Amino acid sequence: MNLSGFSKKAFFASAMIFAIFAFSSCQDVIYSNIRKEVTLEDSSVEGIVRSIIRVSSEGGEYLYITNGGKIFRKENSGKTSDHSYGGWKEVCSNKDIGSSDKLTIMALAADSDNVYAFTATWEENTNKGQNRWNERAIYASADGGKSWEKVPFDIKTDKNKTGDDNPSLFFFCTNTIANENRQAFFNYNGTGYKLNGSAEPTAEALANNAASCAYVNGEVKFAAVSDTHYGSASCTNETNDSPATIRYWSNKGTLHWDGAVEGKRNAGDYIYSLAVTKDFILVGTSSGIEHYSLNEDGSVGDEKSFETNAAAIMSNGYEVNELLVIEPGKSEIETAIYAATDFEGRYEQFDHACIWAYYPERGNWNRD
Repeated sequence: MNLSGFSKKAFFASAMIFAIFAFSSCQDVIYSNIRKEVTLEDSSVEGIVRSIIRVSSEGGEYLYITNGGKIFRKENSGKTSDHSYGGWKEVCSNKDIGSSDKLTIMALAADSDNVYAFTATWEENTNKGQNRWNERAIYASADGGKSWEKVPFDIKTDKNKTGDDNPSLFFFCTNTIANENRQAFFNYNGTGYKLNGSAEPTAEALANNAASCAYVNGEVKFAAVSDTHYGSASCTNETNDSPATIRYWSNKGTLHWDGAVEGKRNAGDYIYSLAVTKDFILVGTSSGIEHYSLNEDGSVGDEKSFETNAAAIMSNGYEVNELLVIEPGKSEIETAIYAATDFEGRYEQFDHACIWAYYPERGNWNRD
């Protein structure tokens, strides 16, 4: 995720009043289509969700998310049967990390021992439709988010420049099912670094110009930045019972795969997120969600229609920023799946920017 371009994408304030009415109209149509499919649940976590990561803490396994102002977690045994509506519990707020309610938690990452938060404060200029950074920093927590220490790394910020004109920073992790393979990295202005808790990050040449990574065949593989303001997405065919042998990754609108089998295909729109089930690869894009069948050898087949209401929940107006499958060894309709969406980067205008989930017991996607 590009935490320079991210400000432009998620916090751009339009001064054009007619646009608000246009997007409100779009919202009504999309909301109406969703209601045809399901009765919407209340959101247990509101606002745009910026990360969905696996974290091992205090002897337990959890999913961690943030809505910018707070961090929440939910127990994750790795079994779909243990996942159901809600259950998110607050871990901490932005003031617990940086002692300021003006601080925004932009994204989360984790390795086998720590949770990391990339944070920022900025000034918003609604007249010019620009955001100007005041400060950017990375914090580490070794106790699951109860206490935080600032990572000793100078992220230079020129307050006289817009967020997009400052050096870009991409923040990402392997996010593996197996805790021992979790590693966290960032790419600052083209140079890659590995996070080491609250100690100084170490240079990681393989992460230079990277925006995502995956742990496959015993090593970390990195996927490069797509362009100035957009990153890449990565995932693997790892399951609860077997290590990864194939990596899936993106560059702009192209989906690639390598490892045990190699190939690529065009997915059309910018790819923001990827996740695999036994029978499909889910592709979150700048214009909704798609999925493609997986062949027996793990290569990607044809695009298919959803059996569920996924296409209505995450339709063309949505950016699907995050996807996470609980049991990748099961078929798409047999496993719990989580998704985080934004409505064309203008979440303040829409009360259904939140975390969504599919549970087999519900049979359809709904708010979580």
